[in-house]
Amino acid sequence: MSHERPVLAGARYFFLSYVPPPTHNDRTLGDHWVRRFYHDLNLAIDGRPGARLRRRGFADFTVRPSEDRTEQKRMALAEAEVFVPLYSPDYLNRDDSRRDREWFRQRLLRAGRPADGDNILPVLWTPSPAAVHAPDQARALAMAADVDAYAVNGMSALCRLQIFQNAYKEVLERLAQHIVDTAEQTPLQPAEPPSGPTDMPASPTSEVPFRAVVIAPGQPPGPGRLNGRSDTHAGRWRPFRDRPPVVDDVTDAVQRLRMPIDVRDFVPDAGLFEGCPGVLMVDPRVVETEDGTEAVRAAVDCLHSWVGVVVIVDDSVPDRRFHGTVLLDRAVALFPATARPLTVTTYDDWRAGIHGLVDRMRRRYLDARPAYPPPGRPISKPRLWESPPPDEGVDN
Repeated sequence: MSHERPVLAGARYFFLSYVPPPTHNDRTLGDHWVRRFYHDLNLAIDGRPGARLRRRGFADFTVRPSEDRTEQKRMALAEAEVFVPLYSPDYLNRDDSRRDREWFRQRLLRAGRPADGDNILPVLWTPSPAAVHAPDQARALAMAADVDAYAVNGMSALCRLQIFQNAYKEVLERLAQHIVDTAEQTPLQPAEPPSGPTDMPASPTSEVPFRAVVIAPGQPPGPGRLNGRSDTHAGRWRPFRDRPPVVDDVTDAVQRLRMPIDVRDFVPDAGLFEGCPGVLMVDPRVVETEDGTEAVRAAVDCLHSWVGVVVIVDDSVPDRRFHGTVLLDRAVALFPATARPLTVTTYDDWRAGIHGLVDRMRRRYLDARPAYPPPGRPISKPRLWESPPPDEGVDN
């Protein structure tokens, strides 16, 4: 009878980090192609020799609904051997998608390993034309820079399109071999799971934000923050009784369009909406004071055609209905006909209209002030086909 070497169980081989689609929910986390890539990568790893009993890589969509997804993710991040982020413009522009990567880097540094060494294996999911993403994108290309289809189109296109299936399998095998080699030869000791916020190093964004600005009584000026929500008065403003802050609905509408959201209390600034679309929300009670009236007049000077104005008053309180209507009319009268505000008096009307308003303002901005190409030297957009000849002009 032959004696085989015992197979030892180990930590998860990899942690898959990605940006969820804007319409995800608890039942369908992760889009179809991210799920396929995760499945194929696990199969490629299982097909390679090794001494350890493999545990499937972690992705948050593998957690059962009955389990605590946040806790499962926290534990997997602390024990995984290799961190696999799917780089795209969305991933590299958002603090929340990069926070797990930063914690894993800190784990590597505490273990005496380089922060961007073999234990972090970025995958170029969707190419970015932005110069600020070039260093991260170069690291993601290192694994398969000689596979032209991967370098030009990214792994998402290779996964989707039949014409690229040979290249997809080639890159997939390389990723699997790297993960197995790293986990088998230089295993990383589990760490204490992360707890509390992780400090994020400053990182420039290449995206134009959508700006949500509020003028309401009693708001102190406070700075906005890209790719997240700071604790501003605007972020807490609840014009509708027993309803969430209206900025939550704006945020949901903006994130469905895959744009970063910038929430701000109003401070007079002629350039407030100069470089981005947005929505200005006004509580008409501000016109009860001279300072509030002046703030609304100052806001008029900041407006552009790509800024939607909404005056909101809750008419569900009978004893305040007449007074609120009078103030609403006074506030609306401060705006010129070219920027006539949308007036909203019920929460249902607000929810029904905000997604369309955000989409219209985004489209107006793109029509009047295109965000592409970015400033600087012209570059080619990423393509899903062969690169143009050197003398061909840039598509616009």
